[in-house]
Amino acid sequence: MQSPPKPQFASWLIEQVETGQYAGPSHVGQNKFRVPWKHNSRKDCNDEDNKIFRAWAVASGKINEFPNDKARWKTNFRCALNNLSERFKMIKDNSKNNDDPHKIYEIINTEQNHPSLPTQDPQDDLDMIPDIYSSPTEYFPSGNEINLLNNLMALDLDNHGTEEQLWAGEYNQPNPALLGSYPAAAENHPQVLPHQPSYYEVTPLSIYDLEISIHYRKREMLKMTVNISSTTRLQLHYQHEAPELNADRLCFPSTDDLLDHKQIEYTNRILSNIQRGLLLEVRNTGIYAVRQDRCHVFASTSDPSVAHPDPRKLPQNSMVELLSFENYVHELRQFKENNSGSPEYTINMCFGEKFPDGKPLEKKLIIVKVVPLICRHF
Repeated sequence: MQSPPKPQFASWLIEQVETGQYAGPSHVGQNKFRVPWKHNSRKDCNDEDNKIFRAWAVASGKINEFPNDKARWKTNFRCALNNLSERFKMIKDNSKNNDDPHKIYEIINTEQNHPSLPTQDPQDDLDMIPDIYSSPTEYFPSGNEINLLNNLMALDLDNHGTEEQLWAGEYNQPNPALLGSYPAAAENHPQVLPHQPSYYEVTPLSIYDLEISIHYRKREMLKMTVNISSTTRLQLHYQHEAPELNADRLCFPSTDDLLDHKQIEYTNRILSNIQRGLLLEVRNTGIYAVRQDRCHVFASTSDPSVAHPDPRKLPQNSMVELLSFENYVHELRQFKENNSGSPEYTINMCFGEKFPDGKPLEKKLIIVKVVPLICRHF
């Protein structure tokens, strides 16, 4: 007997809130609802607190994979919710409230508008079969970061007019009275920065601000700005959170909204091996990563369309440098002196396939792009 089709999470969740079938999820205002968020380690956590998470595990067909694992139910629900940032926005995180732990979300779109998958060439089907490899603080720049900012600004000032003289001089630590703090990281999600100001606003630049986007072939599945401070890290995982890492967490999107069956099959094969995934860290010297699970990851900052004779595969359980800030400043200086081309700073990471191998980036099943936003200013 064929199992019923999996429902769309957004429609399913809104229906649960409106019908009041479960005691936890409920309306708290126009287009706003709350979801109970009691940690499973609490002694008073019972089946009632996990009903909505179990219900989605049943509806999504995941209940057969982990029939009694309450933590996995919650992770499955959380990933589905986070991957629909165009539909739901968390406006209050009360998950640490001892008396009534919950989160409040706002429905920011009343209709779901998912772009369809671009048409692909017949040849793409041949290329689809890959070699799948498995095996909360206030911001004040540190001394080393200030040195880096000064080096970058010194290079940049030569090419700008008087309108930008507000950047002249040394970069000093901002006045705490003038500098707001970023909100504390949510339990399951990296810090999302407020509206990015224009270049001309006097706002402290930070080496810890990254733009992260996840692409499944031609389709951008997720794009967000995060702040990975010197005291935090970011775990890119697939339904396998690791609380012991003491890191913010970002879950790879599911393939539910993809249309091509072969793409879904091969992408899911890679996702099943990502699991604990990748740990990202930003230091004063650069951006670093640790591959934590079987899925092989290849990283490059060079032209992705040009094959590399020896693609750089990240070793498992070893911290490696993805981008050196010192090298970037050196290459930027060379560029300003017309001695070389513009330095590359976008980190492309390909999961499960060799890269770069001369194939277009859009043909790769899973690509993660990491962009240090400070480099865009220079």
